[in-house]
Amino acid sequence: MRRVVSRARALVRAAPLTAALAVPLASAAPLALSGCALFGDEKRDESAELLDRMREAQAERRSASRGEPEAPKAEDLLREGDRLRRSGDLPRAVWAYLRAQAMAPEDPRPRARIGAVRLQVDPKRAEETFRELVASTEGSAAARTGLGLALIARQAWGEAAAELREAVARDETLAVAHDALGVALERAGDVEGARACYRRAAALQPRSHEALNNLGVSYLRTGEFAAAAEALEAAARIEPRDPAVANNLGLALGRLRRYGLALEAFRDATDSEQAALNNLGYVHYLNGDYAGALEVYERALLADGRPEQRLAVLRNLRRARRALDGEAPLVQDPAEAFPPVSGDPIGVPVP
Repeated sequence: MRRVVSRARALVRAAPLTAALAVPLASAAPLALSGCALFGDEKRDESAELLDRMREAQAERRSASRGEPEAPKAEDLLREGDRLRRSGDLPRAVWAYLRAQAMAPEDPRPRARIGAVRLQVDPKRAEETFRELVASTEGSAAARTGLGLALIARQAWGEAAAELREAVARDETLAVAHDALGVALERAGDVEGARACYRRAAALQPRSHEALNNLGVSYLRTGEFAAAAEALEAAARIEPRDPAVANNLGLALGRLRRYGLALEAFRDATDSEQAALNNLGYVHYLNGDYAGALEVYERALLADGRPEQRLAVLRNLRRARRALDGEAPLVQDPAEAFPPVSGDPIGVPVP
C-alpha cells in the first residue's frame, strides 16, 4: 500500500491503519460443512463388526511396533501449514496446504489458507482465491472477510466495506471482520463508523490488541491524543512486544508532552537508542518545540546507531534548525508522516 512519507523522518516508525490487522488463525469462524455417512448395502452383525475392530487394533499395534510412521491426515497438514506460516516459512506452508487440499478436495479450508498466504505476497491472486471461495461456500462470513482484506490491500475501500458489511451480517461474532470493516470505513471517511467497528472487535476478542491499536491510530489522525494514548496503552497491556503499538503509543504520549514515557515507548519500538531519540525529536518538532527537537537530535547523534540512521538524524536536525530560524516547518498529518513498522503482515480469517 502506498504511504505518504516525509523525507525528513525516515527513521520515525508507526503503523498505518491497516498495518496492525494481523489476525491469529484461532479467531476465525469455521465454515460449517454438511456431511453424510456412507453405508454399504450389506448388513453386518455385531460380532463381525467387533472382529473387524479387533483386527484393525492388532494391525495398528503391529505397525506401531515396527515403527512405521502414520500417514498425515488433512487436519495434521493444516496444523503443520499454520505452524510454518507463523514462522514465516511460506513456501513450505503452501506445500502443506496443497497436500491437505489433495487429500480433502471438497474442504474449503486449504484453499482459504492458501489465499491467506497469497494475501501476504500477491493480493491480486488472493482476491481471485477469495472470490472463488465466496462462490463455493455460498458467501460465508470467513470467505467474505478474506475478500474484504484483499480489497483493502489494493485500497478498494468501498468494495471492501460492502463485502465486510455482508460478512458481519452473516456472522456478527467475527471480530476480524469488524476490525477490517473499521479500516475500510476509516479510509472512506466514516471515522465514527470505523471507531464503532474497532470497539466492537475489541469487545468480541478481548485478548487481541489489533483493534485497539487501530482505534488509537484513528484518534491520532484527528489529534485526540488523550483518547489515542488510552486505547494504545490498553493495546500495549495485551501485547507489549508489538513495535507498532509501542511506536504509536510513543507518538500519542509525546503529543501530550509526556516526553519521558514517550521515549520509553520508542525504545520498545525501535532497534537502537539513536532511532528512539530521533523519534522523540520529531515529536518535539510536531509540538512546535524546535529548540527541544534540536537538543534531542544532538543527543541522537551521539547515541549508538547505524550510519544511515545518523544521516537521517542530521537531516532532521537541519530542518529543526531552519524552523527555529523562522522557516515554515514541514509537518504532515502525523499518522501519514510516519512510515509503517515492519511486523506481522495483514492476516485473514481462515476456517
